[in-house]
Amino acid sequence: MNNTASGSVFAQVEHVRGIPIIVITGRLDTTNAPLFDEHVAPLLAGACTRILLDFSCLTYISSAGLRSIIRIIKHTAVCGGRTGIFAVPAHILELIEISGFQPLLDIYPDRETALIGSPA
Repeated sequence: MNNTASGSVFAQVEHVRGIPIIVITGRLDTTNAPLFDEHVAPLLAGACTRILLDFSCLTYISSAGLRSIIRIIKHTAVCGGRTGIFAVPAHILELIEISGFQPLLDIYPDRETALIGSPA
């Protein structure tokens, strides 16, 4: 397990059933996004067709944080797959919808549903 903590963001990469899950805790904003990007770079160096993002403890995401998520979305798309998010707080889901990211992501209500891959 790899951990990154800086100020108010914490990212942990887990592998469950062969699927990488990035658990994000705190704020993913202008200050923390570059460190988050550094932390996930080794994961994106390989060919990942599916990456899941656990937003259950994400409290805030800025445009810089959304750019970090777009990098992950683009990576899985280039590899022929998709990125999924789950346990998304309502205020962050609203931002994702307003930003137009919803069609780019598979959105699941919880971890188990995301691991199975059944759409919400």
